[in-house]
Order: sequence, then structure tokens, then C-alpha cells
Amino acid sequence: MTSPPFTRAELAQAAMQHVPPLIRETLLDDRAFRQEFSFKTRAVISLGTSGIAIQCKKLFDAVRAILAGSEKVEIIDEESRTWRLRNEADEEPLPVLVLSAGEERIVLPDFAMLSSDVGIRMRSLEQAVADANLLVNAKERWSELLTERALEDDEVDIYHKDIRNTPVHLEWAIRNEIDAGHSSILSLVPNSRNYYNRLVGAYDGRCASIKDYAAGPGRTFLNDLSEWRSYDGFLLGLLLASHSTLTDEMYVDHLDGDNLVKAFEFIEAQGDLLSRLGAFEVGLRICQQRPEVKPVLLNLVRLIRDDDLESDQSDFKLFSSLFVLVDGELSRTHLMSDTPPFYRRLASLAQAALLHRVIVQSGIGYKSFYEWAFSLRFESYYMQSFADMRTEPRWNPDLVDASQIKEDFFGRLMIAGNNYAENLGEGELREAILGDSEQSLKKLSSFFRPYYPGPLEGAEESPNPLPEELAHTIDDQLNTDDVNASSFIALVNSALIFKITSGHAELAAKALRLGNYSLANLEDQSQLVGILNGLATVAAASRSSALAEELRILVRRYLNDAQFGFSIDEAMRMCLVASAAHQELIEWREFAGQWLTELAFSEMEKNDAEIFFSRLTALLHSTPELWVSCARAEAALKAIC
Repeated sequence: MTSPPFTRAELAQAAMQHVPPLIRETLLDDRAFRQEFSFKTRAVISLGTSGIAIQCKKLFDAVRAILAGSEKVEIIDEESRTWRLRNEADEEPLPVLVLSAGEERIVLPDFAMLSSDVGIRMRSLEQAVADANLLVNAKERWSELLTERALEDDEVDIYHKDIRNTPVHLEWAIRNEIDAGHSSILSLVPNSRNYYNRLVGAYDGRCASIKDYAAGPGRTFLNDLSEWRSYDGFLLGLLLASHSTLTDEMYVDHLDGDNLVKAFEFIEAQGDLLSRLGAFEVGLRICQQRPEVKPVLLNLVRLIRDDDLESDQSDFKLFSSLFVLVDGELSRTHLMSDTPPFYRRLASLAQAALLHRVIVQSGIGYKSFYEWAFSLRFESYYMQSFADMRTEPRWNPDLVDASQIKEDFFGRLMIAGNNYAENLGEGELREAILGDSEQSLKKLSSFFRPYYPGPLEGAEESPNPLPEELAHTIDDQLNTDDVNASSFIALVNSALIFKITSGHAELAAKALRLGNYSLANLEDQSQLVGILNGLATVAAASRSSALAEELRILVRRYLNDAQFGFSIDEAMRMCLVASAAHQELIEWREFAGQWLTELAFSEMEKNDAEIFFSRLTALLHSTPELWVSCARAEAALKAIC
């Protein structure tokens, strides 16, 4: 006798036991899915600090009764304890629902959306929208539903999740977690596209660069923040200060003098690094019309300038690690795989700034936090950034180092100072920004590093043409029969600052061929690695596939050299940077895959193979398209490990 076949509902329920928790939660939140497969849930809600548990149906039925006019309703919790529910609102426009048992008293969240009175429901929604800064589309969706009817039981949690899925609520929640001494990456880095739309604005599918975004969706988003709440909107807007084109769109006309000073003083005392930089740029631009902000500007510069990178409390070390954490997690979850890298990094930097702000306000020590953050998602961040170079070749993952971010900030401060030199006045502020004293930014920065591309500028060509004198130097050094290691220095040092033409890249490729892929007069291994990394950067920035191919041969020549050999990890980095010479996916995939496969079959120690395998696994996760050309490499490394 055969057993009766399983129903679709039984099969679905069995399958759900093997679905990852995040996917399972998303499916169960979908009302249509639950109805199609006859899922019935016995939802329980936890209330208060002691975790009192009550069945949702019991609680919601009681709430409906109170909102319908009952004076009190008794509810029995999961431990058979009896509670009394009352509405303690006197003249308030919204109900204040309170559970009590003996001396214990719990004020409930807003459940006014369960009321049969449309006026109460809509006042509740308006208050929630105002508090959370919910975007227009979400507001309209809930408004349409709540105008028609009250929420049903299974819609209440979805409603509250949507309201909480905002930067305003997340900042509050993270602060509470840190104060309680525990947190998790899921709470620090939300896996929700809606959340990031509410943090930095929604990507419109068209913008090709941060400048396009700032002039379009970014401007609209910042204006919406200003219209929401002038003070709070300005503080939230400063989280987008990762590029000067965005701070150019920040205006403070809506802030009166007291609130403007209050905002600047808050950023000075309790703000994150990114907001301090943005506040300086905005403040310097407006200080002629709003002189009340000028006293704060010097202090903002000092906070940035005097941060000690060797200290355990370095803000730049913390901010760098938080960016790695967020960007690595967004890579791991593929949440923004359909957007350009600059937009994902904009969201990552803004979220890192929000986390930084909360940590500053919490007063906790930085060291354990930044060590944890950096180690947890560094590899995901690192390999995703290499893959990003195919479309945004001028920014590589090593530029996330805290010292380089500080140099980036110095560059932004000096550019702002030059743009608004007349607003600096005379004295210490002018000297710090534009002067030559020992404490000036010019003296404290490292030559060209303040003008390297930032994390949102990888897709843009350098705005700086190669100076004629430097172009002649590069020509003279490479266009000769006597090519040696120093012949490439002028070229590689210019790659991230100036616009390198394909002609100069071709000269370098030709020089490598003429030198028979050997660099004369090499001083040591570090010089060799520096030249190879520099040539890879030149190949990427100039989109020179010819130089990338010649570099591959040069790396092969020196990889296991007895005197100058370098690690397989360093070779992998050179490969992935140089591969960005190919912009089209198929060409990039084939070039990178062939080179990585060659490296995977080269001689290496087991420890090197394990590192290589781990890096390759992360790369394949970030860019599954590479499996086509890297399957042999992955199999070879797995066999060794």
C-alpha cells in the first residue's frame, strides 16, 4: 500500500526547515506566500526588559477592544501571568497603551493602526513618518492601506519593521546595543535596500559617477532631508559628505542662527569624521553670510589634523575599519550588485559614519571595535574592490588605509581653502589650511597623496593633465636603450595624480620588451614590488591591455626569483589591478582568469596556497562570472589545501 502523496503545503513547510534564516524570515513576511502554502504561525511578542511573552493574537485583540472603548482588558502571558491593558491617554491625540501587573508597568509600542477609527490610524502614521523620515513611496503605500482599513495581525510586524528600517531608528537601536555591551553585524549593517535608500537616496539606474548622482538624486535627497526637519536633516545629510560635490548641495538657509551653531557644535563635540569634514566645507562656504559658524571651523580642522594614527583612539583608524566592515558585508550579501561601485561605497561610507558617530557618543574604547570590524570583513571588501576596478579603475582597495584617508581629508580641506580663500580671514585658520608652518596641512601631508582619487572617484579620469615637463621626463626615461628599474619611477608616481595617456603606457610596455623583462639596477625587493604595483596601476588607469600583458610576463619572471621574489598574494594583487586594463566583462574575465590559473599552478608553500585559496573564494563570491575562467585554479588550490 503506497503512502498518500505530500501536499504542496507539507512540502513547502519541510523545505522551509532548510532555508537560511534571513530568506525564511523574508518569505514568512510575505502574506501571499503564507496564504498560498497555508502557513499558520503562532507568533509571540516579547515586551519589556524582562522579556515578557504574549501571543500576538491575544495582545492585538485586546488592543482592538481598548481602542474600541473598553476601559480595561485582561491578558494572560505565556507563563500564565495575568496583565491588565488600559489606555492611559488623557488629552493626547494618540492612545497610550499600558500593560500592568502588580507594580510592574509596560508602555506598549504604537498599535494605533489596529484602531477602527481612520482618524487615529492616520494620525499615528503621520507621527511615525515624521519621527522616522519615511520616504514618500513607503508613506503612500501605508497611507493607502490605513485609509481603507485597520491592519490585520500579520501586517503589524511588517509595518513596524518598515518604520524601524530607517537611519533614525537604527542609530537609536545601535546606541542601545552598545550601551548593553553587545551587537552584531546584522544590526550594524542592515541587509535592506530600502534602508540605504533612506540613508543616501535611491540610485536611479542612470548615474555613471558621483558627480552625476550629486547633481540628481543626491540633490533631491538632501533637499528632502531639509524639508523633513531642518536640524536633524542637516545632521543626517552630513553623513553623505564623502564627496565635495555632495557637500556643495548642502544648504542651511532653513536653519536659524541658534540651531546652526548648535549643529556645528554637536558635530565638533560628538560628530563622526566624515561629518566634521562636511561641516567644514559647508561652513567655510557660508561663513561670510553666516559668521556665527566661523569660530567652530578651526576646531574642526584641528580634530582632523591632530588625530594620532598611532593611538588606540584614532578616529581615522576606526572610520577606516568601519568602512571595510560595511562595504565587505554589502559585498558578501550582494545587496547592491546591480549598482555601480561608487553608489555602494557612498552607502558604505555613510553607514560607517553613522556607526562612528554612535561610537563617539558612547564613549567606548576604539581598539577592540576597529580590530573586530577590520578582521571580520576585510577579505570580502578587498576582493570586491579589485573586481570593482574593472569599471572604476582609479581606486584600489589599499587606499582604504587610515593614513591615506587622512591624506584625502587634508586634500579636501586644502581644496576648500583655495576655493574660498577670501573666507579664511587672517590668522591660524588660514595658516593651517594654506600656510607653510610646521602645523600646516601642506607640511604635514605627503607630497601628492592628498590628491589621490577617493573611493567615489574610481570611474573618473584624472582632471589633472600631465605637466609637459613631467611628460618629457617620462619620454626620456622610457624611450631609450638603457632601461633600468629607475626608468619607470616618474611614470608610476604619476599614475594616480595625472591623466596618463595610452601612449605612455605603450612606451612602458615597449621598454619591458626591450629590456627582455628584466629590470637592471634593482635595489631590493620592496623597490621591485613598488614598480610592479605601479605599472599595474598605470595599465588599469590608462586601460592599456598591452602593458598589462607585458607586466604578466615580468611578474612571471620575478615571482620565484632567488633574490627579489615576492609572495603569491602580492602577485595576485598585481594581476587583479592590471586586469582592470580590460573594461568589458568577458575580456576582463578571461585575462584575470588565465593569469590567476597560471599563478594557482605555480610553486608555493601550503600556507601561501591557503591564503590564495581564501582570496580566490572571496573573489568568486563577489564576482561569480569569474567561475568560467577560474574553475581550474579553484580546483588546483583546493587540492593543495
